[in-house]
Amino acid sequence: MASAIAQQMMPNGNISKYCLVLPSTANISEEYPFFNTHPAIIVWTYLVGIFSVIGSAANLLVLTVVLLFSSLRKGVGILIPHLLVCHVAVCAVLCPLFLRAYTPKYLRPNACEECRYQEPFFLTLAYIINWSDTLLAINRFVAVLFPAKFALINRHLIQILAVMMSWCVVLLTTLPPMFDIWAVYRMSPSGVCTVVHTSKLAGFLASFHVCCPLLLLSISGVCIAVRLAVARPQIIPAMGAQVARSGPVGPPPAQTVWGGRQKRMSRMLLASFVCSLACQLPQFVWTLASYNSPRNPVVGAFLGLWALLQYGLIPMIYIIMNKDYQRKVAMLFCRSSASASHTQHSSFKPGLVVVQEDNSYARNNVHQ
Repeated sequence: MASAIAQQMMPNGNISKYCLVLPSTANISEEYPFFNTHPAIIVWTYLVGIFSVIGSAANLLVLTVVLLFSSLRKGVGILIPHLLVCHVAVCAVLCPLFLRAYTPKYLRPNACEECRYQEPFFLTLAYIINWSDTLLAINRFVAVLFPAKFALINRHLIQILAVMMSWCVVLLTTLPPMFDIWAVYRMSPSGVCTVVHTSKLAGFLASFHVCCPLLLLSISGVCIAVRLAVARPQIIPAMGAQVARSGPVGPPPAQTVWGGRQKRMSRMLLASFVCSLACQLPQFVWTLASYNSPRNPVVGAFLGLWALLQYGLIPMIYIIMNKDYQRKVAMLFCRSSASASHTQHSSFKPGLVVVQEDNSYARNNVHQ
């Protein structure tokens, strides 16, 4: 496939081998000769910049809360922190790289070689995030449909091994093309980095990292949604007049907190799965529809931006859909404000604020 792509030299003869120019009959650069100065792309750069700032702030906030409060990691372990770290890498590192790539008005001869390093970084993060979402989906699938078996997979060692295995499989796909093995990273005529598969194995691995997570995510999401929709509240019989006089009967506080937290966690993650699918499917369908035909780079840029939105929306969904996250964010700001006030008023004791927040949080969970 790579041999079928025409290589042309610039007048100075210094064009890098990492620059691709398609045959003249399919050269999209003829329609967009100054791609980086296209009005739609100028708007796109501003949108990416705004998304980079907001997405980075949202992911860092939720990541800080998850790392500070261990109760938010119950049932998911390292899976959510790992996903948020990948989101931060996309929003804080990858998006500025995208903006830098679209800054030059003309294609520079030595700019094409940057795709050799930028594209594997992008693909690695994209594939890893897909598999991280899938691991969370499997986690919730077992927790909701097979709660008796959940303890078998909800182990720190198993989660670490699953994350490490996903990294190994992804790096096996994205690193070899840096050395022109199985595939090659090149810059298209419109200035966009792309991967050209030179073997069937590379094409299979790329499809595997996209299609398999989307399929598992869809199946798990549907099953979780159906199970949560048909679930009935547990009815606990009365235990005598003495208990009736003392108030409503319920399970022990720890059990109530655990069950309520897991239900909120499942609904929160289900909403994040729907968001991930809604952001990825348009680009996936468009790529399949235009697989063997020239692609409009402007449409591709905005569909790529739509796919990026999930990395900034998911941490917001965590906060909006889960009261536990809302409480912990509020507690984090209370601690920050208490610490700031303590520096100005030495007689103030910030530890009392934390205790009161924790006690009110426990009382609220007991009566949920």
